[in-house]
Amino acid sequence: MDPELQRIRRERYLAHKRDEDGAAKAKGEEGKDNAEVIAIDSDDEAEGRKPSAKSKPASYAALKPSPNVGGDGVAGFVPFHLLATTSARAMRGSDPAKKHFRTMRQLVGLDSGTSRRGQWLLIFNFLIDFSYLLEKLLPDVLSFHRVVVFYGEAGGTEHVMNQWRQLLAGSSNTVEFIRLVPSDPPRSRTNPLPIKIPYGVHHTKMFLAGYEEGSQSFIRVAIHTSNLLIGDCEYKTQGAYCQDFPLKKTCVVQSNRKPAAVVNPYKRKREEANAAEFGSGSLDEADDIPFEEDLITYLESYQYRTRQAWCKSPSALSSNPMSWLQLIRQYDYSKAYVVLIPSVPGRHKQDEYHNFGYLKLRKAIVESVCPHRQNAKQQSPPPVLCQFSSIGSLNEKWLNAFLKAIDYTSTQAHDPIASIPKGKGAKEKPPPLASRMKVIWPSMEEIRVSVEGYQGGGSVPGKVNNLSKEFLQPLFHRWSSRSNPLKTARHVPHIKTFVQPSSSNGNGIEWLVLTSHNLSIAAWGQLQKRSEQSRTEEKILFIRHWELGVFLSPATLAKMAPDEVSEVAITAYPDLTSGGGGGVINLADSEDDGEDEAPPTAVVPLPFDMNPVPYGKDDVPWATDRRRESPVPDAFGCIM
Repeated sequence: MDPELQRIRRERYLAHKRDEDGAAKAKGEEGKDNAEVIAIDSDDEAEGRKPSAKSKPASYAALKPSPNVGGDGVAGFVPFHLLATTSARAMRGSDPAKKHFRTMRQLVGLDSGTSRRGQWLLIFNFLIDFSYLLEKLLPDVLSFHRVVVFYGEAGGTEHVMNQWRQLLAGSSNTVEFIRLVPSDPPRSRTNPLPIKIPYGVHHTKMFLAGYEEGSQSFIRVAIHTSNLLIGDCEYKTQGAYCQDFPLKKTCVVQSNRKPAAVVNPYKRKREEANAAEFGSGSLDEADDIPFEEDLITYLESYQYRTRQAWCKSPSALSSNPMSWLQLIRQYDYSKAYVVLIPSVPGRHKQDEYHNFGYLKLRKAIVESVCPHRQNAKQQSPPPVLCQFSSIGSLNEKWLNAFLKAIDYTSTQAHDPIASIPKGKGAKEKPPPLASRMKVIWPSMEEIRVSVEGYQGGGSVPGKVNNLSKEFLQPLFHRWSSRSNPLKTARHVPHIKTFVQPSSSNGNGIEWLVLTSHNLSIAAWGQLQKRSEQSRTEEKILFIRHWELGVFLSPATLAKMAPDEVSEVAITAYPDLTSGGGGGVINLADSEDDGEDEAPPTAVVPLPFDMNPVPYGKDDVPWATDRRRESPVPDAFGCIM
């Protein structure tokens, strides 16, 4: 086809999608003006309370929100957002909960009314409906110069992939699709790993997008929990972290640099801060940004070696061909307020232990939480809240080891790498699991009354055999929030969060992980003997899945604060202690007006209660293969 005809066809396609979106938006605004919008959730809406007017002490005046998800100029800083469901879209503009939601388009950076120019886009996901992605969710993806898609499974693949390529024909824009299956033969197109990993999957959900805005160039890192399916994006409860990073001040790309020399994949320039735990060393290397090193290490596992020009001219970024690792290195991640928690399939040796899985989470807790809590008086350890959408075949021994590693009150005294203690210590039983963790998992009834009915439960693929283990029964708690301020109770949870509260009865948070990891050995990993024949105590960390999440704590959020602020307190929405109730607290706000200032506070939109409701006698954990003796139909007339 003539290149000019291809260009016209592509522009008409994009214009048609913009017109459709504009018409839908106009219709929605008209409805808001003429009638009260009724949310899908049937719960009474909580009345919004206006934030209290507080003076802003000079010491916190410099606190500014990161240029994370844009589009509405929100003054308050939100460490992560929930993806907008149908109920969130129906909220009144004055509802204080509304600012905690973002659409997938806003997450990627395609919000209307901006002057951004997309240059390149990397898409990472597990399940993708390419028809929905291209035609409805992100039709603007055609405007990016380079797009690379990594995925695990997809629907309508070949036909839509070919359509995508045809729409780009005649332009300089390209798209590349790479399916990743760890169980395929090693060193193949679909499995870049050196070994075959049975039952492994690519489960990461992330966008990396390069933009130009004015004379500035920046990368957007968006890590989330949603498959790119209509049910996931519009009806499920999902979470997303998003942050923008500018180019480094001095950014020189050597076009003749070999890809293999970009980074040594599993080595660290950064020596560990805690000598007793992770060796001795210094953190003063100016070129070492932990977020950057973790991201590069994770991406290196894909073994993607294509060198190409990622940007159209003119661009603040070089248009010389470079590898994607060189591309990622161009940006300044020094203001990252999270720690990456990746999992990479493989049998990781001793020098890689703390880079992946639950040992990486433990490392983040030891470095970011424990030093600030050494003198804190703790009556009893607050239980860890574990909320996820799939559960593996767990055993009590692994779950105890997992908890010991991530509970900040015990992790420093417990070395997960050490050999199993012998003698008296080996027989000491750990405290009951029910006193140390709470599992937030939807009941059969919660799925039945959800906006999707039983069909929505397909995204929470628990199996009866995995859920019916005796040691798990005391741990189950209901998904639904008592007051439901975020209107998430009837939206099936696909978000995954692991949270340790500051106390057993408050809204304060010591640390939080938003991630793609479910509660499974395959996702978080397990320490094993190197081989059955090995006579040494050397172990490997065995992981089956690609996963990625973000860790945040009061210490990591201090990245957003001036130098004199060492912590930013975290509280779950709605903040019950501020008196402002229910809104995002700007990091510049403070409850104090003088000498002994309280730290600034950030509110996170946890979609469940910090003190969740335990299962009652009639509650049964949701399982996709559970059959009821007296089935009750959902709102659509379906039964299990």
